[in-house]
Amino acid sequence: MAAGSVLKEQLLVVEEYTVKSGEDIEKGEIVYNDGDGILAAPNTAVGPFMMALQSHDYSEETVHKVPCVLVGCVEAQKVSGSGGGKKGQAVMVSATAGEVTLWVKGDAPASYAEADVQTALDADARIVGTLAEDAADADTSARVWLGVK
Repeated sequence: MAAGSVLKEQLLVVEEYTVKSGEDIEKGEIVYNDGDGILAAPNTAVGPFMMALQSHDYSEETVHKVPCVLVGCVEAQKVSGSGGGKKGQAVMVSATAGEVTLWVKGDAPASYAEADVQTALDADARIVGTLAEDAADADTSARVWLGVK
């Protein structure tokens, strides 16, 4: 299977979303809506997250809508070399926009700095879902239950 594939149709929830102006979307990317439309989710985004079922080149399209999986078992883009994971472990958005990596629990700083504390708290809100199968370090996609934390 390739990134952007639906692995199980049971419990699948798909909706169509407007793409943010000027943004390109890749099939299998994890996206979120920033209020102006969907885009590849950066590691600063806090959900809800979806997976794009189609690629979209903003400059070449006239209709700027993309179907996305909100809940279901999918093959999502994964950062290669970011570590592997075992079935049942949580994944989150990575430093590579639109791709998942193994979830890392937020770590509150020793001294109070509001921005640092908020970043640590947001780590839980960056969870995309749960691995449906083991994922190797070198994999470029991962089977994920979206919306399952």
